[in-house]
Amino acid sequence: MDKLIHVEDTPVTHNDGDNIEVDNSASIYTTRFATAADAEAICRLFEKVFKEKMTLAHWRWKYERELSRAIVVYRDEQLVAHYGGVGTRILLEGKTSTAMQVTDLMVDPQARNAVRSNSPFYLSAKKFLEGFVGFDKPFLLGYGFPSDRAMDLSEKLGLFTPVGNMWEARWSVKQDQTLNVKNIITLDKNNFQKYEAKINSLWHKFSHHFSNHFICDKNADYFKWRFLFHPSKKYSIHIVPGRLTKVPKAIFVLRHDQNKKSMLMDILCSSLDLENIIKLALVMSAHKGSSEVIAWHSDSFKKVFSVLSSVQEPLAIKIPANIGSVGLDPELQKNKWWFMPGDTDYL
Repeated sequence: MDKLIHVEDTPVTHNDGDNIEVDNSASIYTTRFATAADAEAICRLFEKVFKEKMTLAHWRWKYERELSRAIVVYRDEQLVAHYGGVGTRILLEGKTSTAMQVTDLMVDPQARNAVRSNSPFYLSAKKFLEGFVGFDKPFLLGYGFPSDRAMDLSEKLGLFTPVGNMWEARWSVKQDQTLNVKNIITLDKNNFQKYEAKINSLWHKFSHHFSNHFICDKNADYFKWRFLFHPSKKYSIHIVPGRLTKVPKAIFVLRHDQNKKSMLMDILCSSLDLENIIKLALVMSAHKGSSEVIAWHSDSFKKVFSVLSSVQEPLAIKIPANIGSVGLDPELQKNKWWFMPGDTDYL
């Protein structure tokens, strides 16, 4: 497998779009790299397709990043398709590499036509995958969190194939549950910088536990971008100090919703501490009035999240591997990923 993983030193540089040629296979369409000038049109298309708003602040949070990419397809002056991605650095069985989470796949309903090689969706997808994902590209792996329907379409078009499944674990919250949480440190924009080195130390310590799996970087930059500076959602980030040494032994993130449910977004701790950290999450969620805590996880970690009598069920969400460009054999990616809700771009 080592011979297949050869992008450790591949620089991840932002493409200025000049070297992405216009795709004239369908002469009525122009396919190119997205720029900030497309942001308002992308937000309008997002609302048209998904029936919810994407603010410019949200677009900037997601796409004005060194590791983000997007392809747009225009017909004359009208944006008709968009294919985006949020890139990340990963550890691939202990080796440094890169991966791209595909997101915001959109086609204007008025421009949808049969699945064929000159459709706006296919043009954007092929340009994206062939330009950014695979061997000798900025990102070795492509992944995402598609529904069964979207997965079927990607398979039919020869873009992705499934290599795993997402599951949901649920724990009931007892309102009379008690546990000492007074020493738990809650991070915010005022004190986050003080703990960045400690978060990086936690990531370095626990990343070695994934030497047989693929995991996205969970360093301080990740927690800061994904949770602390999210433009619309609110998360609570907590550091758990050791009882004697006071050296941080875990970090976890919760999102408390209005429907009396909390979601465990991410967690870094030892397997020995996992049960206690989830207990802490249950108590803190009880303080917020939640009756249930939910976590998503990839299927190869069902046993890890079986603690405290969790109820687990498969989600209608596949874990895909890119086959739309030449890259790592999907067989080598089956049941390898560690994913939690924080690895998505939308929860």
